[in-house]
Amino acid sequence: MIFRAREISSGEREYRYALSNARDKKYGTEELVAMQSQRYFIDRSFHDVKQETGMSDYQVRGWLAWHHHMVLVMMAHHFMLSEKILYKEQYPLMSAYDIREIIIRTYAEKGTNTDEVIDQMKVRHRQRALKSSTRAPS
Repeated sequence: MIFRAREISSGEREYRYALSNARDKKYGTEELVAMQSQRYFIDRSFHDVKQETGMSDYQVRGWLAWHHHMVLVMMAHHFMLSEKILYKEQYPLMSAYDIREIIIRTYAEKGTNTDEVIDQMKVRHRQRALKSSTRAPS
C-alpha cells in the first residue's frame, strides 16, 4: 500500500491511498509511486480518444463491426499523436482538439484558409499558456 500526505492548509492534511497487487519487495516505493503517477496520462489519452476520435460514438450490431470501429479510432489517435510529436517544437501546446479542428476546417469546409486555422490555434495556445502560468502550484 502507498499513501501520501499533503498539507492543504494550516493543520489540515489530505491523504491519498493507492492499493497494489504487486508482490512484496518486487518494487520499491518510488517505482510504485511512479507507476501510479502514470494514471493521469492514461486517463487523459482515453479522454482525447473519446472526445476527438469518436471512440464512444459507435452504433454496431456485432463484434466484427465493433473491432473495425476501434481499429479506426486507434489509427486516428495514432495519427494525432504522431502529428503532436512532429510539430512539438513549433506548437508545444498542440492538442488533439487542435488537430481535429485543422482537419475539419481544411478538408471539410471549403474556402477556409489554413493560415486562419493556425492563427486561431495560436490564440488558444496563448490563452492556455496564460491560464497555466497564473495557476497556483498545488
